[in-house]
Amino acid sequence: MNLLLIVNPVAGKNRGEKALQRALPLLEKKRIHYDVKTSDFAGATVEIARQLDPSKYDGVIAVGGDGTLFEMLNGLLKSKPNLELPIGQIPVGTGNSFIKDLAIETIDDAIEKIAGGKHRKIDVGSFKYPEGEHYFINLLGTGFVSNVAHRAGRYKALGPLSYVLGVFGEVARLRSVPMELTVDGKVFTRDYIFAEICNSTKTGGNMIMAPEAKIDDGLLDVILLNNLSKVNLLKLFPQIFKGTHVADSHVESFRGKQIKIVTDVPQRLTPDGEVFGTTPIEVSILPQKVAMFC
Repeated sequence: MNLLLIVNPVAGKNRGEKALQRALPLLEKKRIHYDVKTSDFAGATVEIARQLDPSKYDGVIAVGGDGTLFEMLNGLLKSKPNLELPIGQIPVGTGNSFIKDLAIETIDDAIEKIAGGKHRKIDVGSFKYPEGEHYFINLLGTGFVSNVAHRAGRYKALGPLSYVLGVFGEVARLRSVPMELTVDGKVFTRDYIFAEICNSTKTGGNMIMAPEAKIDDGLLDVILLNNLSKVNLLKLFPQIFKGTHVADSHVESFRGKQIKIVTDVPQRLTPDGEVFGTTPIEVSILPQKVAMFC
C-alpha cells in the first residue's frame, strides 16, 4: 500500500508533527509506503489535495483534525468530483468529531484501520451560500452553534473545553432569529436559536448533536433549537453529551435530502467546525460519495 499523508503541523495545539512522528513507525511496521506533504500555510491542505495525482496512491490521509479533513475533502472533490481514491484521517485535532462515527479515536486506531485496507462508502454534504459552494462531511451549523464555534476559536488551546467556554460566552447574548426552513420541499417557519444539519452524530468532540444520524443512509439530520430562555438553554446544554436533548420540547428533528435555510438577518455558518460564510444556504446530500478507511 502506498499512501499520501497530508499533515497539519498546528492541529491539536501544535501536535500535528508529533503525531506524524508517532504514526510513521507504525506505518512502516505494517509495511505501508508513504509520501508526506506538510500544510505550512492557510489553505495549503486544499492545494495539496487539489494537485494530487490519484493514480500514484492507494489512499490519501489527513493527519490533523476536523478542519484538516474538511480542507482535504474540498480540495479533492472540487478537482476530482468522481474521486475513487479512499481517504482517511489520523486524528490529531481539537474535536475529531466525524471520525468517531467510524470507531477511530486514536492514532493507533487509525493505523490499524488503514492497514486493514477496508473502507466504507460515506455520504458527503454539499452547500451553496452567497459567496460560493463547499462540501462537508460532519455537519453544517448556523446560528448560536456557529457563534459558539467562532468564540471557541479564542480558547482553542484548551481543546474540547473551548466549546464549553464558547457556549457560556454566547448564552450571555442569546437571541432568537426568524427563519424559514425547507426540508425536501416542506416549509417550516420558526424563531430559532440554532440549526445543525448533520451527516454524523457528534460535534465539538463528544457532544452527540444528532444521535440518530448515519453517515451512509443518504439523508441529512436537521436538529433545530427553537426560541427559549437562557435558563432553559443552560439546563438543556448538559443533555447534549448524552444526546437526550432531542427529546426536549424546544428541539425539533427533521430528516431529508435537500435542505434550505433563509433568515431575516444573515447568520454565521460553521461547516465541519470551520467558521465562514452566512445564510441563506441550500444543502444537499451526495450519497456514498467517498470511501473512507475504517
